[in-house]
Amino acid sequence: MAVSTTADWSDPITCPFCGDELASPGAGFVDHVDENGDCKRDFDLWRENVAGDLAGEWSG
Repeated sequence: MAVSTTADWSDPITCPFCGDELASPGAGFVDHVDENGDCKRDFDLWRENVAGDLAGEWSG
């Protein structure tokens, strides 16, 4: 598994946390995070960090 060394997610078909190729940028990302514990942990941490920047929880 490749490790992403950038904080910028510039390629929507690649996981920003591990660098693996995604099946699709939307549902493929969600499936990948659900199936990969390390990426889920990193995504949850990212989401927690940006949650205060949003007026309310986003839908979707």
